[in-house]
Amino acid sequence: MPRECFFLFSFFHSLYYICNFMPSFPSGVRNYLKEALVNIIAVHAEVFTVSKDLVPRVLSRIVESVADEMCRLMQCVSSFSKNGALQARLELCALRDAVTAYLNPDSNTSFRQALDSLPQLHSGADKKLLEELLNKFKSSMQLQLTCFQPSNVQPVKR
Repeated sequence: MPRECFFLFSFFHSLYYICNFMPSFPSGVRNYLKEALVNIIAVHAEVFTVSKDLVPRVLSRIVESVADEMCRLMQCVSSFSKNGALQARLELCALRDAVTAYLNPDSNTSFRQALDSLPQLHSGADKKLLEELLNKFKSSMQLQLTCFQPSNVQPVKR
């Protein structure tokens, strides 16, 4: 598990240096975020095999650290273009929405601060595009995102 956690942190750290937050036009959540979620899913699977009861505690800590790192990275960017701000907002919202079940007060604060560091969306068209792209992401990643949903299914007794 430490291997995946280290990868996540180094992944987001290198994001600051290699990711361009000024795309010509946002067309969806980029692959780096999808890969990060898959790595969190791998941690989820490893912890689940040890103890289902540990999953919320471990994932809450990981989500808190990831949210804190994303906040730090957003605050390091000196300025965003209109499209860059929309892309960053899309990816922050996609990440936050994906891991909602594991948010705690600290991770909520980090996400809020990260979003507050971005220019606001003033255009109705931009808000609509953000919503459409978020829905597209959730639809395309539906299978992967199910592991972040609270389980209400009881095991079958034999």
